[in-house]
Amino acid sequence: MEAVFAKKGFPPIINALVLTSVVLTIGRGLTLPFLALYFSRQRGMTPGEIGLVLGSGLTLGIIFNLYGGYLVDRFNKHLLILGSMILFALSFFLLPECRAVMGLVLLIGLINSAYGQFSITLKATIAEWLPVASRIKAFSANYTLVNVGWAVGPPLGVMVAKTNPTLPFYLAGVLSAGATLIMAWILPRCGQPPVTIETDETSANSTSAHKASVHDTSAREIPTPQSPTKKQTVNFRQVFYVLGHDKRLMYFTLGGALGSLVCSQFASCISQFLMVAFNSEFAYRVVGLTLPTNAAIVITLQYLVSRNIRRETLMPWLVAGSLFFIIGLVIFTFAHHSLPLWIIGVAIFSLGEIIIIPVEYLFIDFIAPPHLKGSYYGMQNLGSLGGAANPLLTGFVLTYAPPVTLFWVLILATLISLGLFYRGFRYSRRTSSALG
Repeated sequence: MEAVFAKKGFPPIINALVLTSVVLTIGRGLTLPFLALYFSRQRGMTPGEIGLVLGSGLTLGIIFNLYGGYLVDRFNKHLLILGSMILFALSFFLLPECRAVMGLVLLIGLINSAYGQFSITLKATIAEWLPVASRIKAFSANYTLVNVGWAVGPPLGVMVAKTNPTLPFYLAGVLSAGATLIMAWILPRCGQPPVTIETDETSANSTSAHKASVHDTSAREIPTPQSPTKKQTVNFRQVFYVLGHDKRLMYFTLGGALGSLVCSQFASCISQFLMVAFNSEFAYRVVGLTLPTNAAIVITLQYLVSRNIRRETLMPWLVAGSLFFIIGLVIFTFAHHSLPLWIIGVAIFSLGEIIIIPVEYLFIDFIAPPHLKGSYYGMQNLGSLGGAANPLLTGFVLTYAPPVTLFWVLILATLISLGLFYRGFRYSRRTSSALG
């Protein structure tokens, strides 16, 4: 598999990180999609309690990653990668041993924050090592292979859980710990990134992004993106000020949050729905089939789609992705006990996923100043709060409304998300025109 990456011209560090992300994803796939079922069967939790634990844990992880992006810009990326992987592995070993609700929340938060830190650092490393034209290819290759992990993890988790419900957690910990040891050996041998990787066009765009973020303000003390000598003087308050005043980033983060509400926790969402509307046995069957279906769609079509995405066509792609989400959700409302309909619905839903996610990455990479890449990716990751809210929303809807209401709520969220993306896109065009 590494030979495939070599043909694409990626440096060894990118190859190593992308392949590592596959292993970590297998660990997540072994466990996370089945947490709702595990808590229901093994701990006797209600849907509301499960939603509270999962949602709170996800929220903790995402909030930490806002600061985690700042850490990427300030500290050694190799140490951040290894530290996040160690915490990731350790959390899986501890989770099945923990009985306290707050402990479960903290461990789920640690799993998500550690993986989020790794993901942000990976994105920043791609931006640091690769020219602009190669970044979307590297990100798409990573996203494609991550879904190989999702294709392997859930079915393997179902098989292992039949022996012992806690075994998937320990297996995930062992895989992650092994990957950590390998990365600890590889990273010191990867060398240093190129001194200059940005093209003139990208530098100009990044400068415009910074000007847009402080336009109509008096924040002149904030260093400009093109001033490397001032890079080390940027503190978290200044970085947060820049992030908070970039309206394009705000619109896309809010739109991404609602998009994340719809798609990032769909396996957990569907499993909770199926347990309430039908039973846990049918939930296991559907999740075990739909997750590999999702992964297969991403693996086969992600690269084909992403290589045709350009900045000037972002909005049409976003509209298409949103329509696929809506069609998939409508099919879910009529699927009932039909496994083929669940599979078809997930396949169509997945087409929206492979469009929306690369578009978000491409936009953030375009507007982020070179020395604040990690911070911008961390802010973008704040959109994952939508995913954290999904279990809470799911538990609330399933408790107080007919189960099928859940999918109509997600359709509404998709439409609002598209509107926010459209506002961000229009503001970006106006800003680009104003700044020349």
